Amino acid sequence: MKALIAYGTTEGQTRKIAEHVAERVGALGGAAQLHNSERHAAELRVGDHDVAIIVASIHQQAHQAAVARFVVAHLDALQALPTLFLSVSLSAAFDDKRAEAQTYVDTFLTETGWTPTATHLVAGALRPSQYDYFEQEIVERVVLKGHESEAGEGDRELTDWDDLTETVTAFLKSAGAGQAG
Repeated sequence: MKALIAYGTTEGQTRKIAEHVAERVGALGGAAQLHNSERHAAELRVGDHDVAIIVASIHQQAHQAAVARFVVAHLDALQALPTLFLSVSLSAAFDDKRAEAQTYVDTFLTETGWTPTATHLVAGALRPSQYDYFEQEIVERVVLKGHESEAGEGDRELTDWDDLTETVTAFLKSAGAGQAG
């Protein structure tokens, strides 16, 4: 199975998640092609893959514009494949904020016209060491409101790697990974 994993990253956690997904594809006997959506790749042929997994993070209530452009540019090919959209956010880390995280997914899908086979919310990471003053204020006063004690101090991963592995494995198996072909 050939899997395309296209991603957009701001602070690096989404790239790390995409790399984890690529490792999972390999563990199931497939071949993964990682593609940073910020880079134009004229030779990239989405339709040459058996599945596509798009990984994007939410910042300031929206997914990366580069990922949206990638999806729109390759919409026909994506619609013809089994696809999984992994939406990475801090909101996904907290049960009472998951509905908010889902609204960002719904908006992204409406704006791009894409209908993936499956979607999944993935908790991202806190990187206060990389935030400017205003980003720190937004994270503390909006995103983490009511969850300050759960978030902890300093840079911290909130990604549930086991849940991510299970989700990707189930998607790949439903798409035929590991089956003779």
